[in-house]
Amino acid sequence: MNEDLFRESPLITVRATDVAGVVVVEVEGEIDVDTADVVLDALRLGFSSEGPALVADLTHVSFFGSTGISTLITAHELADQHCKDFHVVAPHRAVKRPLQVTGVADVLVLHDSVDEALSALKPVLSE
Repeated sequence: MNEDLFRESPLITVRATDVAGVVVVEVEGEIDVDTADVVLDALRLGFSSEGPALVADLTHVSFFGSTGISTLITAHELADQHCKDFHVVAPHRAVKRPLQVTGVADVLVLHDSVDEALSALKPVLSE
């Protein structure tokens, strides 16, 4: 997967790229009931790739509510089904706080940057 643009609209842009064998799905905009399916479709496609892991980069997400939380829980379940690691980049309060308040942050692997997530995956990549 080189770089695929899944959707670009006033509410959301979703791109997937391959970084050192890891699919990074970058989301920019709002994750809500109108856009969550686009995000989940990109994550599903990423999990079906050959790499050992997937990183969801939510650095540029400006709105993240219960639908976004459900999307990440579903992605976590998909990662288990595909035997892949799933890491989430959520450096800002808009995403991090809802995950913390609901306890979902305790289930997901969160990072403050894509570089940090990729560094954490280095042992997995070398296997």
